[in-house]
Amino acid sequence: MNENRRIFSDGQVPFLRSLPSSFFSNKANILSSRQHIELNASVLQYLKPILKNEPETYNILESKLYDRNLSISQDENIISKTIEIPDNYLQKKWATVLRLQRNIQELELKNNALEERNLELQDIINKKNTENSNNNLNVNNKNSIFKIDWIPSYLKSSLKFHTSSITAIAIHPFNPYIVTASQDGMIVIWNWLDLSEPINQIKNAHSKSINSLIFQKNSSNLISCSSDQFIKVWDLSIPNNVTIPIKSLTGHEHIISSLSISNKDSNILFSCSRDKTIKIWDLQTGWTIRSINAHSDWVRSIDSINDYIISCSSDTSIRLTHWPTGIGIGLCLGHKQVIEDLKFIPSKSNKYLDKLIDNNNLNSEYDKLGFKYAVSCGRDKLIKIWKLPLPDYNTINGNPIANSMNPYGECILEIKGHESWVRCLQIHYNGKYLFSCSDDQTIKIWDLSNLDLKNIQPIKILKGHQNFVNTISISSPIENSDGNDNDNNNSDLTDDKIRCYLVSGGADNLVNVWV
Repeated sequence: MNENRRIFSDGQVPFLRSLPSSFFSNKANILSSRQHIELNASVLQYLKPILKNEPETYNILESKLYDRNLSISQDENIISKTIEIPDNYLQKKWATVLRLQRNIQELELKNNALEERNLELQDIINKKNTENSNNNLNVNNKNSIFKIDWIPSYLKSSLKFHTSSITAIAIHPFNPYIVTASQDGMIVIWNWLDLSEPINQIKNAHSKSINSLIFQKNSSNLISCSSDQFIKVWDLSIPNNVTIPIKSLTGHEHIISSLSISNKDSNILFSCSRDKTIKIWDLQTGWTIRSINAHSDWVRSIDSINDYIISCSSDTSIRLTHWPTGIGIGLCLGHKQVIEDLKFIPSKSNKYLDKLIDNNNLNSEYDKLGFKYAVSCGRDKLIKIWKLPLPDYNTINGNPIANSMNPYGECILEIKGHESWVRCLQIHYNGKYLFSCSDDQTIKIWDLSNLDLKNIQPIKILKGHQNFVNTISISSPIENSDGNDNDNNNSDLTDDKIRCYLVSGGADNLVNVWV
């Protein structure tokens, strides 16, 4: 107990010896007289309950600490008698120091990221200027875009409002709003222009965890689903006045996990559930159009394109289904544990992924379907990219059916890049980058255009959460008036339509905005 602790390293000894002796004296100017008195009093306050059974030791310490104040002036003596120390004063001061240290670390990380991003932007500007000069193009031409290859580099804002784990995020398709939801059933609405505090909060939007948020295409209607077995539709045209849903859909018999909106008809909604079913809804009537039993266990996530849906499950399978008929078209097997999320890969990514397969295996039939590849992730820490099977067509009614010769999807790439469960996937609007988030507290960005199959590495790793990263959402380009999502043609995009934001939510109750 009496042994002196070594609190300085060998490298600090010469520096300490170089300090004047007055530095360590009672009269050193490091602390004012009042601060000396506060420090001594707070130390005694802290030690008193610890030395409750050793009153003699405490009395010695008290006399020693107050002996230091014997030579203080009359004014300082008045201060020592009148000063009041709040409860737990030393602990509060120490907690403040720790918070300041964390803030310093965060600022250093931001500064490093900003410097790195500045270099990246400078490279992009130099390349664009070179291209424009070589091709005699006008830099200010409306169709020349600088944001198309944007990737997030640093943390702009960390939104601290939720009091439970963040479970879902949606970005408004054309207005500057972010919507976040949490495990306690609360929905919070934020304005991009002022993230200091939310513009609205719906505390009891659901009675249990909200598992997915999605905007209805070409509208301000937000759709949420929850573990309370409800799907609710909210009108966000006046976001600060939202209090109750405009519609509630019921029909699932267990936790509702995920939602997707048809790209062909914005009134068609797809949902999946722990009740092992996928349901198709008519949002105008609120009725179920079809219920599909595609899996033998909890259906975790769903995505849709044209007349097809793709779903993943706790049964470790991925299934491709023709939803108007409910007919199963294909099956992907390869994950060893629960599959958490999956997405159709947009056709603009085909030019990158076609390099991974046999050139003789290219098939124009995929162009008619609107999809060729999908990506999935799960608890086996893996991200897998799949070439989906082509359907056959029934010669009598013309409906697609499973290919009897080969109904299985082919895993063309496996990415082992995370150290824990991979929770959520997003694909960049340019089709070039893939985003993934994980329980390892990171968000990783993968370049699909430059995959080294022998050594697949992320081009960027974002670190800003202190716990599991549950969900991510990337802002899509602002929709055209005709509802075209620009899936196949980047030439339709201009800088004024592209919004450069990635938003993440974690089990640390934080919503992080990356730019």
